[in-house]
Amino acid sequence: IGYRNPNFSLGQYSVVEGYNNIATGSRSHAEGEGCQALTEYSHAEGNVTLSRGRASHSEGDGTKATSNYSHAEGHSTEASGDSSHAEGYDTEASGSYSHVEGQKTSAPSTGAHAEGYSTAANGFYSHAEGSSTTANGDSSHAEGKDTVTSGNYSHAEGIGAKATGDYSHAEGYN
Repeated sequence: IGYRNPNFSLGQYSVVEGYNNIATGSRSHAEGEGCQALTEYSHAEGNVTLSRGRASHSEGDGTKATSNYSHAEGHSTEASGDSSHAEGYDTEASGSYSHVEGQKTSAPSTGAHAEGYSTAANGFYSHAEGSSTTANGDSSHAEGKDTVTSGNYSHAEGIGAKATGDYSHAEGYN
């Protein structure tokens, strides 16, 4: 009884390595186990990773790079915005040009950046960092623990500080 490796390479100049991988995009590359590189110039590596966007790259365990030029790395991360980057554990960069890192972080808006634990950069070009911080205002920055910005161009730092008005600044312990 022979060994059968169900690798599948369909794309022009595509390469597959490992076990049960698929490379259908032109010049795509899938390696590891259960990886899929489905569009041109895409690269999927590790364990059950998916690269569906043009020139996207997924690596690690259960990562998905589903938009053009996106990059997902780590465990259960997803980069679904164009040119987005998700890294860490259970993170999601869904805004175009967004970046997330850490654990349970999200950046659903254009140019947003979330880092740390359970942070969310919801406003356009916003930045949330620390633990359980939320930057809702456009171009706002929330940092520390349990801080929130809801005003545009606002800044909250410390523990529990809230910057609610446009161009406002809140700091300290609340």
